[in-house]
Amino acid sequence: MQVTVDEFINKQDQYQLIDVRSPTEYKQAHIPGAVNVPLLNDEERVIVGTVYRNEGADRAKQVGLSLVAPRLPQIVAQILQHAEKKELVVYCWRGGMRSRSVCHVLAALNYSARQLIGGYKAFRRYIHQYLETKKLNVPVFVLNGLTGVGKTRIIKLLQEHKLPALDLEGMANHRGSVFGAVGLGQARSQKDFEALLVMELIKLQKAQYLIVEGEGRKIGPVILPDFLYQAMSDGPHILLEADLSIRVARIVEEYQGKSEHCDELAAAVKKLQKKLGQEKVNMLLSLIEQKKLHEAAKILCTDYYDQYYRDSRKQKREYVAVVNVNDLDQGVLAIQSVIAKNMLER
Repeated sequence: MQVTVDEFINKQDQYQLIDVRSPTEYKQAHIPGAVNVPLLNDEERVIVGTVYRNEGADRAKQVGLSLVAPRLPQIVAQILQHAEKKELVVYCWRGGMRSRSVCHVLAALNYSARQLIGGYKAFRRYIHQYLETKKLNVPVFVLNGLTGVGKTRIIKLLQEHKLPALDLEGMANHRGSVFGAVGLGQARSQKDFEALLVMELIKLQKAQYLIVEGEGRKIGPVILPDFLYQAMSDGPHILLEADLSIRVARIVEEYQGKSEHCDELAAAVKKLQKKLGQEKVNMLLSLIEQKKLHEAAKILCTDYYDQYYRDSRKQKREYVAVVNVNDLDQGVLAIQSVIAKNMLER
């Protein structure tokens, strides 16, 4: 049995994806939600590829089988761990031998699994075409505010309220600032970001509007597609405000934790030397070393973030509303009210 990329994307919640490519292929880019159960590891893939080029397809199949056969029971067991109540969909690079072989083995054992036609390559082609042709015909409400005001938290709360909010920073795995990667690990690749974005937009295709956090064209290393960035520029903007003490507390809560985060924070602070000067950078480094994160966060707000943001922010009269979010739950209700009123007036 097979499934097309279009069928999978439009019913994505009912499938569990199994990516049987090598770990490196998976790490470079994969379909969101896919679990990597490699048929060949990185070294074995090189071996089989070399045999294929030098001795032909038949010999490569034989070598591949000899490498896979000893651990085939383990591979099947790993796949079945993820079956749960969802239908299995197996894919490789082009929907070729690797995924087809796994599907045949599962079928022989009376387990149902579909092969994704065209594999990851077909999925990537679908994403590229979507981004090339997509136009947003609904308003995009943009939440703006100073660092620490709680924009990302509010996006998540809006999602919990079943509102059509896009967590762009979550998709990028980056907060979009010099401190954006602290504690998050590696940022997502452009391909993985685009895949997450497209699949979320498809889920929300019947929404009457979208909500996003105010961002530049880039979030860390990833670039927003033109249609979305333009819609954000043209959309209604809502300004969120909170007291400095609350913003500082939220920043510290976001960044404190594991000890290695302080090293990452220090490395990020050093990048601000041109803007803050060596003396202030040294002061911040000392505060971070002493774990005085509240004091460091307050200085960063007043001397860096607030100054930087003030140069680019709109005038208050340009926002459709200004919402106090000292209390996040009350702020979410106020934002919902603002959006509902704006939609009625359209």
